[in-house]
Amino acid sequence: MSTITTVRVGEIFLSLQGEGPSAGVPAHFLRLQGCSVGCSWCDTKYSWDTAGGRDCEPGLLLDELRALGSAPLLVVTGGEPLETPALVPLLEQALDRWERVEVETAGVLPPPHSHEQLLWNVSPKLPRATPRWEQTWRHTAAWLAEPNATFKIVVGDAPDETDALRLLKEHAIPPGRVMLMPEGYTDDGLRERAVALSEVCKRHGFRLSPRLHVWLWGARRGV
Repeated sequence: MSTITTVRVGEIFLSLQGEGPSAGVPAHFLRLQGCSVGCSWCDTKYSWDTAGGRDCEPGLLLDELRALGSAPLLVVTGGEPLETPALVPLLEQALDRWERVEVETAGVLPPPHSHEQLLWNVSPKLPRATPRWEQTWRHTAAWLAEPNATFKIVVGDAPDETDALRLLKEHAIPPGRVMLMPEGYTDDGLRERAVALSEVCKRHGFRLSPRLHVWLWGARRGV
């Protein structure tokens, strides 16, 4: 049986982390190709097809990223990184080159690796987003046991708020580990939802995640 030694890459770029607990930090971005979760509001649907992008050996890929410029953070996103077979070897090499590595995932599988410099932005989905939403909550207990995991919940139209509060309570996720993020592609849409979510966050002790990249550059690739 052969061992997979390459990863499928959708795009790489240097920008600012726009979401989650590291929002505003200069970061290299590695978008891995392939996702089976299928969220209806996804703004990176071009990353779903596993045949898209290009194959690359992790070491050479990390060299390409470092050549873009200096940044303390590497963000591994997708697609769905947990569906990349060679993810752990990639992360192990990346942890030797960056101060911090942050992975964006829907949580479809348990944590494959743990390290003090490795952060996880876990974004289980709400029922309105995808028929596969239940799978993204299946491994919540394992993610709760990972100390560097933050739960980032995307909230849009009703009944998202109600569903989010119900699922967070059912899975006993501590408020201090929760960020609510508004769904949206435009300044006006994001602002309206963020204002509403700010009240929810104040009531329940959650944090509010921005989408800085949309505010700064709009909903486009490579930012």
